Amino acid sequence: MGEITTSTLPQWTYTHVRDHRAQTLLARLRIGHTYLTQRYLLTRDPQPYCDDCLVLLIVRHLLVECPSLIELRHRYLYRCRGRDSGVYYISKVLGPECLAQGHGILRFLGEAGLLPKL
Repeated sequence: MGEITTSTLPQWTYTHVRDHRAQTLLARLRIGHTYLTQRYLLTRDPQPYCDDCLVLLIVRHLLVECPSLIELRHRYLYRCRGRDSGVYYISKVLGPECLAQGHGILRFLGEAGLLPKL
């Protein structure tokens, strides 16, 4: 979460998101603790790797780095790119400005097939 913000002020409550499950998911994504990325701690399985990139599977990789999701990222998260370079930043994707504009992150995760796994 330190990469997203250093503030813990009420700006981090998603009052515009009515669904409690979506609020919980957004909070888990922000802190980087999802079932998909942290399940190995509970099951004692090996830490998961991205099938396409062969790097550790972490929230940052899924949301802003994985090349296999770039088309979906451009479709749903285009508002969350950096102004100068068009690069996606985790601080923008999960920041209050992008999430207030819509729930593109949930549509992105849904179409990528990740939503049920998180």
